[in-house]
Amino acid sequence: MPKPTLLEQQLRAHPLVRGLPAGDAAKLLAHAEAVEFERGTVIFSMGEPAETFFLVRTGVVALNVQTEGGASRKIEAIAEGTVLGWSWLFPPFEWQFDAVAETLVRGIAIDAGALRQEFETDPAFAYRLVSRIAEVMAKRLYATRRQVLNLVE
Repeated sequence: MPKPTLLEQQLRAHPLVRGLPAGDAAKLLAHAEAVEFERGTVIFSMGEPAETFFLVRTGVVALNVQTEGGASRKIEAIAEGTVLGWSWLFPPFEWQFDAVAETLVRGIAIDAGALRQEFETDPAFAYRLVSRIAEVMAKRLYATRRQVLNLVE
């Protein structure tokens, strides 16, 4: 059996992937590449096509929204060990926020279009992966709810 590549080791070590069946990790790996974003880099912008999602390995990414006046307002920080982006899961497959590297960010980019095609041929794989992403979404929505309640109080 060949020695796993560095990318494969990093992918399998990420909390989203850890514990998935080997075949699921292999499907992710087939559409993955290592990425690095310098501080201040715009990773994606609201309204752009969401054709990639990211496993953040190191660093911090700010999620920003545009206010009515055109200013950018940070609503959340995404840190290492989590997932960046889930707009690729839902039509119209466009980013709902801006993502900007607050620090040097290293991660793994996964081709979401190719992954959606994998979902069509392997619904069990889709269920396992989307269930894990849904857990991340639920935690973030709960955290956002707490923030809103703190603003109201």
